[in-house]
Amino acid sequence: MEMVKLVLACALLPAAASAAGFSLTIGPPVAAGAGIKVVKSKGPAFAVRLEECDALETAQVGGTAEGTVDGERRSASVTITATGSPGVYLLSPAADQTSQGVWVVSVSATCGKAKAGAIVPMGPQGFVRERTKTLPRAATKAEIDATLKEFQAPGK
Repeated sequence: MEMVKLVLACALLPAAASAAGFSLTIGPPVAAGAGIKVVKSKGPAFAVRLEECDALETAQVGGTAEGTVDGERRSASVTITATGSPGVYLLSPAADQTSQGVWVVSVSATCGKAKAGAIVPMGPQGFVRERTKTLPRAATKAEIDATLKEFQAPGK
């Protein structure tokens, strides 16, 4: 019986290891790869790459822009575009809705049963790489609120 348990544990180890390694990498739109045309004023805000995903054909990516405009909390849509590279997507918040105030994009992704997320602050020049937070799950409302509050503080 102990041998059966050992064999089962060994058989499940690769699945657990691959699920634990699933993550997101956030980068500039040009990181999406060669052949992607980027128009700065109208183009995507950033690229998302799914890392350590063995099921790219069924992986899913979602996102919403969350912001504060004149002290009022708002949400806006995000356009997600698959690129020619498997597991690489371009994300663009609705510029007409996010041109004022302070905004972050909450990104969530699944790969099989594994989940990953990111909170991506947006500045006048696009996404703020050094303030981006990647997570081993989707971001919570409290994490998004805290990032918004932190990002709108003077000097941020």
